[in-house]
Amino acid sequence: MITGDEVAEFFTRQLSITGNLRLRDPQREGHAAAVGHFAHGGGRAVEQIPVGCGKTGLITLVPFGCANGRVLVIAPNLTIRDQLVGAFDVTSPDCFYKTTGALTDLRHGPWVAALDADANLSDLDDAHVAITNIQQLGASGGRWLASLPPDYFDLIVVDEGHHNAAPSWQGVFDRFPEAKVLSVTATPFRADATSTS
Repeated sequence: MITGDEVAEFFTRQLSITGNLRLRDPQREGHAAAVGHFAHGGGRAVEQIPVGCGKTGLITLVPFGCANGRVLVIAPNLTIRDQLVGAFDVTSPDCFYKTTGALTDLRHGPWVAALDADANLSDLDDAHVAITNIQQLGASGGRWLASLPPDYFDLIVVDEGHHNAAPSWQGVFDRFPEAKVLSVTATPFRADATSTS
């Protein structure tokens, strides 16, 4: 099991961002904005990143300098969830840290757990980052939400964050009331014109 303090310490590691030509400007700027926002006690935040500018990469960078404990990443569907798992997973050839050199020492993680039907609580306890989709998180009567203490996640990152204004998301945010929440999207408004903030 990785303790919460060990996770918090892990995310204090320095990334290679400044001058890293393999990162895109919106990724560098988005990371700096998130770090600044949460360092000053900011509440929920929305980051808009243009389509094709590396939203998945930004999501992998955000925990560093922002998270003081475990991170929950919520994807809108299974396809994007699997892409995010590959981007975070240091054993994957698609690992964003490897392809960009943003994090060079990968011997200690970050370790990732895909929250799916085969996962169990020990998988989460052995991970820095849990990745799921909203349907899985609330499946089976919300067994995942009910089995995790309210302080289990320090940071929640929502991919395609324009969806999270829907009432189905409120249970997640209510379950982890002290968690920082960052919604990352190319579209900051839902089709019904509801803002994601």
